[in-house]
Amino acid sequence: MNTIVVLLYLLSFLLIWQFVGYPSLMAIVALKSKQKNKDYAFQPFVSVIVPTYNEETVIEKRIENLIALEYPKSQYEIIVVDSGSTDNTAEVVEDTMKKYEDSEPAIRLIKEEERKGKASAINIGKKHAEAEIVLVTDANSVFDKNVLKELMPHFKSPEVGAACGRYFISNPNEKLPNSEAFYWEIEHITLLGESSLDSISTVIGTISAWRKELMNFRSKTISEDLDMTIQVRRRGYKIRYVPEAKVYEPSATTSEDQIKQRKRTSIGTIQNMFTHLGYFVPPRDLYSILIFPSHKALAMFSPFVIIAIPILYYFSWNIKIIITHFVLTLFIFVGIFTLLMLLKLRLNKGEKRKASLSISSISKVVYYVLLNEYLILLAWKDFIFRRYSVLWEKAGSTR
Repeated sequence: MNTIVVLLYLLSFLLIWQFVGYPSLMAIVALKSKQKNKDYAFQPFVSVIVPTYNEETVIEKRIENLIALEYPKSQYEIIVVDSGSTDNTAEVVEDTMKKYEDSEPAIRLIKEEERKGKASAINIGKKHAEAEIVLVTDANSVFDKNVLKELMPHFKSPEVGAACGRYFISNPNEKLPNSEAFYWEIEHITLLGESSLDSISTVIGTISAWRKELMNFRSKTISEDLDMTIQVRRRGYKIRYVPEAKVYEPSATTSEDQIKQRKRTSIGTIQNMFTHLGYFVPPRDLYSILIFPSHKALAMFSPFVIIAIPILYYFSWNIKIIITHFVLTLFIFVGIFTLLMLLKLRLNKGEKRKASLSISSISKVVYYVLLNEYLILLAWKDFIFRRYSVLWEKAGSTR
């Protein structure tokens, strides 16, 4: 019986740590950290790579958004890599290039005849990139004008191998995206602390900048951004989070697209856990001993933790133990969650745009979390039976 009680509280600790404990710790780290001054005069040449597959409806606006960035026009280029599109993506890019052929930045179109996945497209773009710093982004994203201005100063430090900006849901008022917007607010807090402490757990793929010499996007990897983050950290470089560099992207508005995206992300995380197992066991730095296990790995095991608790309840069959454990766990969770919300308010002080959590939206967040836990189980199933592909699946409702 004592063993069951110990296991119950150990499992509760893991859940509390994952969902509210670790984010709260990172929020405290972020609040205690001093903001470093940036040298905005450091403006290296940058290659912006946009991998595409059937993006005819959004690619023109995306290129125009990149052209409008507040950064010396002669100091960056735009490379669109069309990965075997079956629509008019390439033609739209060519027409857009003609419109701006007499102005800077330079725009180039590289065609990959056969679709081989996002990693392959990025690697082709890298081969044609003239800059030593490469910024990777998506076709359906929108940058704030100061993205390059805010990201590039971090590369003045030789210890920085990569950097990424802050991700915003551009349609947070819709039903499904609302809960995801709140998720990204917690991610923001967590990434702030991780960046101050050591390195962020993973870059945000649609606004990730890299030293070209470090780029090695492996074609058999699903979550290529996470794989590259771990590779760069393993080589001793730091990965910075730059919240001043903002990117906006619509969230999937259908359950089908949400499921497709979340499950794919989970499969990619599981794949990377095994690919880089030699780095995490034994752990050798703050990233491998604290940041990745708390932010990424633990989340891949949380569905099994949640399932294990009622099983242990059944085997204990002691009402006193069950009620005490449940009430105490809930009390601690709510207490730390309240602390997290207070820390969030302090960190977001002065911001005009905030994703708030009202009483009426709590049920939506709970549904979002439970759905995600279920999708992680499906991800494990697909990973074990190798039912996945490196070809990125576009969510139609985000275009």
